[in-house]
Amino acid sequence: MVWTQLIVSSCCSTYSQENMGTLRLTRTVQRTYIGRRSGCSQPVIIALLVFSTFVFIIFQMANLIPRKPAPLTFAWASSAVRDIAVYVRPDQPTAHLQPARLCKDPPFVLIMVPSAINHSLERDTIRRTWGQWAGSNLSVILANDKQIAQKTANKSTKKPPNVLTVHSLPPKAAKVVFLLGAVRGEDPVSISVREESRLFGDILVEDFIDSYTNLTLKTVFMLKWAQQHCSKAQYIMKVDDDIFLNVPNLQQSLLNKTTSPLMTGSLICGARPIHNQWSKWYTPRYMFREGKYPNYLSGTGYVMSGDLVKPLLNAAITTPYFHLEDVFLTGICAKKIGVRPTDNIGFSYHPRAVNACIYREVIMGHEVIPLEMVRLWNMMNQPKLVAKCRPMKKSQIRSYFPVKCTWR
Repeated sequence: MVWTQLIVSSCCSTYSQENMGTLRLTRTVQRTYIGRRSGCSQPVIIALLVFSTFVFIIFQMANLIPRKPAPLTFAWASSAVRDIAVYVRPDQPTAHLQPARLCKDPPFVLIMVPSAINHSLERDTIRRTWGQWAGSNLSVILANDKQIAQKTANKSTKKPPNVLTVHSLPPKAAKVVFLLGAVRGEDPVSISVREESRLFGDILVEDFIDSYTNLTLKTVFMLKWAQQHCSKAQYIMKVDDDIFLNVPNLQQSLLNKTTSPLMTGSLICGARPIHNQWSKWYTPRYMFREGKYPNYLSGTGYVMSGDLVKPLLNAAITTPYFHLEDVFLTGICAKKIGVRPTDNIGFSYHPRAVNACIYREVIMGHEVIPLEMVRLWNMMNQPKLVAKCRPMKKSQIRSYFPVKCTWR
């Protein structure tokens, strides 16, 4: 009886173990089967969660990255009128404000300085420095400073820098005119510009809105005014208001020239139009279809003989508008009248070191801020300092030269 119970108990125990194992196996199979049917086994679910998190983080990071701004709307759309005569009106008076009797005695060089309306500091610095070589009266400027100081009780008002009087004058007469555009509104000339004109008599305000894409209009207005009011000037120079100009060297260079007509500056050859809409020098294909620009002079500063003013003006008002003024005037228009601009090592569109020994030998340097301009002027008007300078090599005067310059 006892043995029977043990056997039965053993059989029951064995059956129970087998049954439990079968049950576990069945459950595992069921889970696997259900998981496979739903396609969501545990490793797959984890992988999906990790991938989703990764994608979410990437999208969040992408929103933090600064996006490239959309290109500015180009001012001269394909539908815009590009007949320059419509804007410049060559046979009509267009100046809102102009110097009185500035060319009563025709200068050897008329220096035209395109300037932004709010660049009063740049204009004032030119008058104090190299403008003294071109007829700017320092005593008038200093008297104006004194009046401002008397009217202003604010001690924090910044005083103008001290400048030296001119040490030696250039051999010929020169005159400076600052060329500005009009402002929007009922009065195209601001009160401050009128006061500046009253004090110094060297401001010309023409009838166009001043902007970068209107620089060609500004230059053509320059030719128009020079032709109508200073036609007997032997040379016309266009120079930006961040240029330090060595007027005596300029005149010596022109006095040594024997060829006429003359158009000279910093020559650029083989330049190609830039079709990148984000570039400052963007050129739409509808404005210029050729692969290369004609050889031209950098617009930072160039000079031409007086006998070129009228032909260039006539060429400009009969040529479709192109917004890069140096390419337009000294390249496209010069080519149209058969004039080849020439290179002069004294000109540069690259910045030069603020060094009196360099500027003693060159004609101009670019990107000179007002404080540097005063510093240069004061150094160059100290004869003992300049006397220590040694002659410089061409590579020290200018680092680049036009190469493989063919005429097209």
